Amino acid sequence: MPIPYTHGSSSPASAELDAEEIAHFKREGYLMKRGLIFGTRSFARIIDYVWETVPRGALYRDDPESWIDQPTERWPQEQARHIGALHGCNWKMRSPNHYGREVFLLEMSANHPQVRACVKQFIGPAIRSNSRVRGIYVVLPKAPSAEGSLGPHVDHAAAQLCAMVFIAQTPPRTGGFTIWPRSHTRLHPFWMSRYGAHFEPSLKQAFNAEHKNILETTTPIEFTGEPGDVVFWHPRLIHSAGVNYSAESNAPQIRYIVPCDFQRAGCTYYDDHHLGPGPKAQWWVDTRHFHEDPQPTSENMWDDWVI
Repeated sequence: MPIPYTHGSSSPASAELDAEEIAHFKREGYLMKRGLIFGTRSFARIIDYVWETVPRGALYRDDPESWIDQPTERWPQEQARHIGALHGCNWKMRSPNHYGREVFLLEMSANHPQVRACVKQFIGPAIRSNSRVRGIYVVLPKAPSAEGSLGPHVDHAAAQLCAMVFIAQTPPRTGGFTIWPRSHTRLHPFWMSRYGAHFEPSLKQAFNAEHKNILETTTPIEFTGEPGDVVFWHPRLIHSAGVNYSAESNAPQIRYIVPCDFQRAGCTYYDDHHLGPGPKAQWWVDTRHFHEDPQPTSENMWDDWVI
């Protein structure tokens, strides 16, 4: 079954959430706010920054053939921990000590006033300040002869709310962010806490079965986008980077997106040294587990949200 796409709008989005948007988010697990962030030059600076970081000889900005001509073979593995590994067509430009902390990147994503205004309407006025985003996530075009497949998963993270910020134009079939709607409510009961990274051990087999069932019975949605479009999504939602088929139309392009994580302030936070976030795992995530996070029940999914 073909994946349906969301489509853009010429009208900038308001930072206000109306009743229909709130109901949609709670039911479907996501909300797209078109044109929420303004500033074309700043988005261009982010793309320039990606190309300033690309390892010498691995990819060339003005040579699209280099994007699809087995770039993983040219990617220097000794730099992977510093700049992120290239897995197939997917490069997560992130680092434990650098990428994701840049002021200009934060200003056009997690710390933008329009974004934070929306976040406060989701989870309350007291939200933790963001000192980093996950980085810049790049999806290269796959070679026309190569197979393409999605990688549906749920993050092991401690975020209460997540967002994907589109940095460049992303038409259909160019690797847009892909989600399985309503999966957040179906997977909510299987974790040890509402936002923590750990499965409830006795329910892991049931979780895997439900995850499989969702993939078999739910049609995913891939988001198209323009610079400044933002998708807010619940962290228990099954999601994936899309497959970038743009080389098949002889017009290859690259998808750029910035993932952000948010949570409310005022809790007793701690690092998780096993699954993270912590010094050994998920060091790129700017949220933490907290002791006040209770076990999930069928009634408490939205207890500490404003919506």
